[in-house]
Amino acid sequence: MGERPSSHLRKRMNLTESKILVTGATGFIGDHLVRRLHSEKGARVRALVRNPAKAEPLAKLGVELVPGDIADYGSLERAVQGCSVVIHAAAQVSSVPVRAVFERSNVSGTENLARASSAARVERFVHLSSIAVFGLPTAGEILDSSPRRHCGDPYCDTKLDAENTVWRYHREAGLPSVILRPSGVYGPGSTHWSVVPLKRVRKGKMFFVNGGRGLLNYAYIDNLVDAILLVAEDDRAVGDAFIVNDGATTWREFFGAYARMAGKDGIRSVPLWAAKLWVHYRNLAAAWRGETTRVPPNALGFLVGRAVYKQSHIEEKLGHRLRVRLDEGMRRTEAWFRETGLLSPTANRE
Repeated sequence: MGERPSSHLRKRMNLTESKILVTGATGFIGDHLVRRLHSEKGARVRALVRNPAKAEPLAKLGVELVPGDIADYGSLERAVQGCSVVIHAAAQVSSVPVRAVFERSNVSGTENLARASSAARVERFVHLSSIAVFGLPTAGEILDSSPRRHCGDPYCDTKLDAENTVWRYHREAGLPSVILRPSGVYGPGSTHWSVVPLKRVRKGKMFFVNGGRGLLNYAYIDNLVDAILLVAEDDRAVGDAFIVNDGATTWREFFGAYARMAGKDGIRSVPLWAAKLWVHYRNLAAAWRGETTRVPPNALGFLVGRAVYKQSHIEEKLGHRLRVRLDEGMRRTEAWFRETGLLSPTANRE
C-alpha cells in the first residue's frame, strides 16, 4: 500500500471546477459514473473511448469524447492534458484464458495511464481495483489491511499487479493516488452480476453449488459511485486503498431474487464434486471448439467460500455510508429489467 496522508489533511477538491478524465466510460461502472459526475457535480467530464459511436449517448449529455486506448500511450498523453482528476475504470474482466490479454489492459494499460497522468501533473488519480487482489480467500473476515496475494487467476493477479504499479507512481513520481476495491457490482446495466445471471435463470442454466450456501459479497452500483465521488473529492483518501462492499449474502438468496423476478420456482443445486467434473469437461469442450472463454478452476472455491469483505476502513476514515441496501437494489434492478424488456413489464410480479 502507498504512503498514507497525514491525519490533519481535510481539504476537499471541488469537482465542479475540475476537468475529469474517465476511462472505461462506456462500460457499466464508467457510464453510471460519468452520468452522475455530469448531473450531480456539474463536472467537465472527458471520456476516453475506443469507439465514439458507442459513446454517442454520453456525447449528447455534453461529455467530451476523446478517441484513444489505454494501450496507446500517445492517445493517453492527449487525453489527460488539462485534467485535474483521472478515474481509471477500464479493465479486462472476461474469462479469456490468456494472461497476456489481461496484462495488456490491466497492467500495461494502467502503467501507461499512470505515467501520462504523472507527466501531466494530475491532482487526483483514482484507480478501480477489485477485492480479487486478496487472492479469493474462502473464509474469514477480509480488511484493507489483509495480505494481498497472487492466486494463479489472470484477472486476480493482474489486478494486484496493477495496484502495485499505481503505488509505484504514487511513491516515486508523486502521483496523488487512491485505490478502490469493489466486490461484485450489480444493478441496472450490470452484465456480469445482473443481465447474464437473469438470462441463465430464465433458460434454466443456472445452478448452485452445495445448495448455494456460500457467501457472495456484493455492491450496488450507486453505492460504488458514491464511494468514487467521495475519494475523488476528499484529500484524506490520497495514498490509501478502500474496500467497497455492501455486505455478504448467500448465493441462494442473491440469485434466488432473480428467479422470483422471472417467475421460476427455484434454482437447482449440484454437489461440489459434480461441479468440478462439469468445469473440467466444459473447459475441454471449449478448447476443442476453439472458444476463448474458460471457467477458472478456482471459481468453485469462490462459490462455496464464506469470506466476508469489510468496508469499515472507508466508513471510519471518510464517513462513507451505505445508501442503497440489497432489497432496494434488487427492486431497482428489477424495474430496469422490465423497462428494457429483459422481463415482461407486468408478468411475474409478486
